[in-house]
Amino acid sequence: MVIALLVDLDDTLMDDRQAMARAVLQLRAKRELVARGAAGDGELAARWDELGRRLWAQCAAGEIGFVEQRRMRLRETFCLALSDGDADLLFGDYLAFYEQHWALLPGAEEFLASTEHLPRAIITNGQRAQVQKKLGKLGLESRFQAIVTPQDCGAKKPDPKIFLYALERLGVSPQSALMVGDNLASDIDPALALGMKVFHVRPGEEGRSIAHAARAAFPDPLPLSR
Repeated sequence: MVIALLVDLDDTLMDDRQAMARAVLQLRAKRELVARGAAGDGELAARWDELGRRLWAQCAAGEIGFVEQRRMRLRETFCLALSDGDADLLFGDYLAFYEQHWALLPGAEEFLASTEHLPRAIITNGQRAQVQKKLGKLGLESRFQAIVTPQDCGAKKPDPKIFLYALERLGVSPQSALMVGDNLASDIDPALALGMKVFHVRPGEEGRSIAHAARAAFPDPLPLSR
């Protein structure tokens, strides 16, 4: 029986993809930037998203640093020979736009309300300061018993250490917990390996929104969609 929840943040509770897309379009307009191979808005947003996910995976694997992946993302998207300082300033502009668009995914409030009786922990690879800022703006700080980031335990998803740390914070075993997330490699597969129940959030797919995740905490959960 599920008695606790581990929940990813970006693209699970928060519509991170949409926030990033809107922010990079604003950045292009403000700085009059020209993106390599991205003529339209949709193409630019897709390019920014693809690069971000690839570079973030490299960062999670320890291949590049957190700040460096930001600089590389700008340089590769807009084909600019930016100094580190100029890249940091430009990314600061992007972050200001990004914060303006933070919002919950449709169904997130329904999920939170229907699982209010269960202890819950946010488990994310984000930087703690930004994670707390997101939760504060979204009104979620008081709705989780724990917030777990790599800065808390020295490990990033998919490392099992971060999951075990979050479970310990809630005082439950893996077999008693449900992991809710959008990423197979970072959220779902490592949780399954530990013996946890899982729900793979896939916005836009029938029966896979965050609103449906609460059903997986109770009898007859939906089958895992891969």
